This record gives sequence, C-alpha cells and structure tokens, in this order.
Amino acid sequence: MAGGEAATEPRRTAQAAWNVIVMEQILTEDPEAHIAVLGDLNPFLDTLPIQILEEGGFVHTFDILSEEERYNYIFERQSQVLDHILVTPNLMDLLKQVVILHVNSNYPLPDPDYTSPLRKSDHDPVIVIFTLSP
Repeated sequence: MAGGEAATEPRRTAQAAWNVIVMEQILTEDPEAHIAVLGDLNPFLDTLPIQILEEGGFVHTFDILSEEERYNYIFERQSQVLDHILVTPNLMDLLKQVVILHVNSNYPLPDPDYTSPLRKSDHDPVIVIFTLSP
C-alpha cells in the first residue's frame, strides 16, 4: 500500500479481478481443481479487492473464525487483516482449521539490536490445515 490505500486500491482491485479470470480458466480445464489465492495481499478484509475475489467465487478461510480472531496486523491500535487465504469452494470443503499465530502483532517492535529470530515481522503468520477428503 505504498502511496496510501486510496492510491493503490485500483491496482489491487485489478489484480483481484485478474485472479478471478485465472481461476475461471483453470476451472474450465479442470472443474475439480483446488485453487488458492494467498499472501500479503494488502487490502483490508472488507475492501473492494477482497469483495471482487469473493464475488468471483473464492471463499475466505477467515470466514470460519470469530470476528475477534480475524486479525494479523495492528496499526495505530486497530486490528486489521492484510494477509489473506481465499480458496475455491471445493477446497474450502476440505478446510479443517485456520490458525492465526499471534506472535508478532500483539507485541511492540523490538529494539534494533534485537538478534532473536522471534518478532521479526509486524504481521502474524496464518496457517490453514486441510483434510484429504470432506
């Protein structure tokens, strides 16, 4: 979001729409394909890029979490989501668990001389676990 949310939203929205097109192409060739869009996508949970992905057929894995659990980044005391994992419905059917490891965002940034591998990010890692069959 370098440049601000409003300045970068058109690009992130276009990228989301492109991901929907790619998903549709893959599913045309293989209707049973399991597809995921994941990573530090940078839109907040309730913004247009995420809505485009969901309206295009992806399901957000955070849907199974309570609202209090849905954050992996804190900025100016506001809990937010910047890292996402959205999947096709058939892959969502295999979802067993979503865990956001709150090991970074809940804690202050360390001193610059801090050498531990812990607390090296301002984002919390997100883990999803799928079963082999529904």
